[in-house]
Amino acid sequence: MTSSTTTEESSSSSSTETTQISESHSEIPVPIETRRNIVGTWKQENQTLTVQSDGTWQLTGEINSSGTLTVAADFEDTQLLKLYGFNENIDGIGTYFIANFNQDSTKMGFGYLGQFNRLGNVTEAYLSTDVFQNDIQTTPVDFNTTILGTWTIKEGIEFHNTWNYNPDGTFETFSQGRGQAMTGEYRVKQLNGNWVDVTYTFDEDGQSYTSLYLIENGMMIENHFEDIKIVRNVIPDFPS
Repeated sequence: MTSSTTTEESSSSSSTETTQISESHSEIPVPIETRRNIVGTWKQENQTLTVQSDGTWQLTGEINSSGTLTVAADFEDTQLLKLYGFNENIDGIGTYFIANFNQDSTKMGFGYLGQFNRLGNVTEAYLSTDVFQNDIQTTPVDFNTTILGTWTIKEGIEFHNTWNYNPDGTFETFSQGRGQAMTGEYRVKQLNGNWVDVTYTFDEDGQSYTSLYLIENGMMIENHFEDIKIVRNVIPDFPS
């Protein structure tokens, strides 16, 4: 990941390869009767979030922004949502938020924004199937140890690059050094414990490289680059 601005060749030093990760996904949205419902208006002390069934959303309060969203994962009481328009400084690649709900969808933990309470009754309208990504994660995963979602380099190098890992095996990355986004495909190979090899192939020039990471506690630690902090977007608490 640290070589994203040059896409230089690198290789994994691990010899403990066991199996290829196969994270279960589906092309069919989760049935409404088992799906948590984000559609409606949500409130916390200094912030209001409104989500419409067509995927449009608006934040008002301390943060004021609006845009559209897609659904990347939907399992149990959790959804992984990609918000477009939230961060205008990453060339439009979107930002993933993890949403954790209570059983009746009246309370929600929403990424780093924290806990929200629903205003009014739960609506009978749900997100349209049009806003579900073509491949969505439907089998429960631990976001502390899986690559899906948004990751940002916080410390260790000058530029704080952002990476989105989508459930269909594609990625987007915004490099502050280049000032523009790049896209491609990634492949994850499970090694011993929480170690993984990630192979990146860039659409721009077809160049590939592989990096070795330890993924745990919401961090990706790249082999030989341990001082660089690659941090997942916040996993919120479940509502009490």
